Order: sequence, then structure tokens, then C-alpha cells
Amino acid sequence: MTRAAARLHLSQPAVSAQLGRLRDIFDDPLLIPAHRGMTPTVKALELLVPLRQALDQVRATVTTHLNFEPATASLTVSIACTDYVQAALIKHLVVAMRREAPGVRIALRLLDVPQLELQMTRGEVDLAVINMTGAPPALHAQHLYDESYVLIGRHGHPSLRADLTVDEFAQLDHVVVSPRGGGFSTSVDNALVARGAAA
Repeated sequence: MTRAAARLHLSQPAVSAQLGRLRDIFDDPLLIPAHRGMTPTVKALELLVPLRQALDQVRATVTTHLNFEPATASLTVSIACTDYVQAALIKHLVVAMRREAPGVRIALRLLDVPQLELQMTRGEVDLAVINMTGAPPALHAQHLYDESYVLIGRHGHPSLRADLTVDEFAQLDHVVVSPRGGGFSTSVDNALVARGAAA
């Protein structure tokens, strides 16, 4: 409760009073004591998505009426992404920002999908670049771009040829990059299974 009050720039008693009002309105405790701090009730979790959507609408209404001048802005934006996205996308963004918005700093964080929603709630991450299928459903997401997969193998590999079939591809040994470690299934494996090929 104390940390929540600090983030809201309110006193702890003021936040407690607001929580009491919300408990009366929804006829539910909303937050209950847990081993570490408080934990949300089922009702609180049900309210999370519609309330977040409502707040997003309010935020969008407010921000559309603000005059943002990139050239004179002074702020830090924290972006969570993988090292691949940093190399493929963010480096170009940083170059453009230095030219168009020299007072805006980009802080990069390694993408941690299980913690992403909490990090955004705490204000630790402002923006994440992530595969849409892996985005937490409670977060607002927008499609940025499409990519195509390519097959990369060593020069002279005897099995890599222009007429390689899906089944032959599925039988090859593969290297998987897993940011969290231990993830041995990818969207490629899912696509192979959907086509009836062994992944």
C-alpha cells in the first residue's frame, strides 16, 4: 500500500481510504493480505482488463490534446525488447531520435515476458517490442511490421538445397534462440506441426 501511494503521489491513508470506497462499490475486498504484501481477489482480476481499457481511453483523449514537440522534448523512454530487435530495429530508431528528438533518451531493457505487465504497471517499462502472439492480453498492442523467415546453414551443407521439402527441413538439426533459456519450441515448430510435419 505504501509503494502504491508513492507511485500515485498520495499519502498512504488517502490510498487506504480510496481502497475502502472501491471495496464498498464492488462489494469485494479486492486486495487481501498475502505472504508478501497484498494479492488481488478474483473480482479484482476480472476488473483489471475493463478498467485498463477505460484508463487507456482517458489517456488517449488527454494525450491527443497535448502539443508534443520532439525537437524540444526532454525525457527518457524505457523499451523492453530482445537483442535481435535491438539490432534490427532499435538502432535505427536511436539514430532517428538523435536527429529528430535530441533530448529524448532511449533506455533498453531485456524483454522479460512473464514480468512485462508488472513492469509496465510499475512504470519500469514504457514500451515493449514483442511478437503479437506473446503479448500479455491486458496490455494495449499495435502491429508494427511483418518479417519473413529465412533458412541459414553452414556453407556446403549437404542437405541444404533449393528443392528442400518441409519434411526434410523438419528432420534437420536446429538451433533455437531462447531468451529465457530452455524454450525448445518456436513458432516455426508450431507451423510444422500444423502442416503435419514432425518438429
